[in-house]
Amino acid sequence: MTKGKAKKTQPENAVFALDIGTRSIIGMVGVVEEERVKIIAIERAEHAERAMIDGQIENIEKVAGLAKKVKKKLEDRVGFLLKRVSVAAAGRALRTERAEYEMELPRVQTIDDEMISRLEAGAISRAEEVFDAENGGGEETQQYYLVGYTVCQYYLDHYMISSLKDHRGRQIKADLIATFLPSEVVESLYVTMNKTGLEVVSITLEPIAAINVAIPANLRLLNLVMVDIGAGTSDIAACTGGGVTGYTMATVAGDEITEAIMREYLVDFPTAENMKMQMETEEEIAFSNILGFAQKLSKEELLGCVSQVSGNLCREIAEKILEINGNAPSALFLAGGGSKLAGLKEGLAAALEMEASRVAIAGNYFQASAFSDKYDLNNPEYATPLGIVVSSGLNL
Repeated sequence: MTKGKAKKTQPENAVFALDIGTRSIIGMVGVVEEERVKIIAIERAEHAERAMIDGQIENIEKVAGLAKKVKKKLEDRVGFLLKRVSVAAAGRALRTERAEYEMELPRVQTIDDEMISRLEAGAISRAEEVFDAENGGGEETQQYYLVGYTVCQYYLDHYMISSLKDHRGRQIKADLIATFLPSEVVESLYVTMNKTGLEVVSITLEPIAAINVAIPANLRLLNLVMVDIGAGTSDIAACTGGGVTGYTMATVAGDEITEAIMREYLVDFPTAENMKMQMETEEEIAFSNILGFAQKLSKEELLGCVSQVSGNLCREIAEKILEINGNAPSALFLAGGGSKLAGLKEGLAAALEMEASRVAIAGNYFQASAFSDKYDLNNPEYATPLGIVVSSGLNL
């Protein structure tokens, strides 16, 4: 028996991302080419059982086992071993804090990367101080980790500016949003990656990753909101005036629809999930309930069954959007697998009192930061994994 050729290790310019979702794990490998990321491999696998709840890892062994399978398939595709991974955290306990920090330089001078890093670090420290003060800061309270931040605005000598690098000035300021998650959420993610044989080289927040590809920086002068609707959570990010203005998360998503179908038709979770997917494409849905009885129903009947739950889902997401944005945005982008749910676009438009034409499925702007010769990337389900690859590869 001859041994197969040993695979080489992951090249320095190769970015490997894992999006560990409530329903599935999506892995992507990309390489940076001329300020964009070329996606060379994608793999997706669904959890056999509910190892994730509301975006948080419940069963580390089962999630790590599935992640290993995705990793192995990607390695077979790309021909090298994957050792370094970029990930994004989510969870029902997301908290944010906004803070500013200003530095006065000894003289007028050129702003370099080191100065910008010190400025951002100062703003992050200030956000952490405020966060700790608001949450007691004692050892008895729940511990939180900083999992990501986004600069809303830079200032140079009191004037707003999109980038400080290589400009000359004396006073510089950063206004940013720092995001925090409970320590157990972040630690479970690291433990899972360790069991998968991977080293975490970057971690961000899921809505930060998703907005980086769904809404490019050149569109952020407009008041836009992105909602990434997964199975367990709906991640929300808002922007206006050139920068991101807020992040939040609704602990309602596609699973609410699935669970309503389970209760109404007495089916198990996988059957209900399949019925939900068929509702988008089929006029008639056939299934067997847990008692073994075969049944058929029309698309309209199933839509009627979930209409109340779908309406509640839209209202809760709309409330979260209004909470961070103040009012209805100029346009709303929907990402994630849940964005394909029948009637969701119309329901959200009604809940926000927006024109239906101003609610769209995300994907049209993915090509601004990523491309592929093999895959059609204009899939709203790719918002988070693609965002992780781009955020890490382009140092966003």
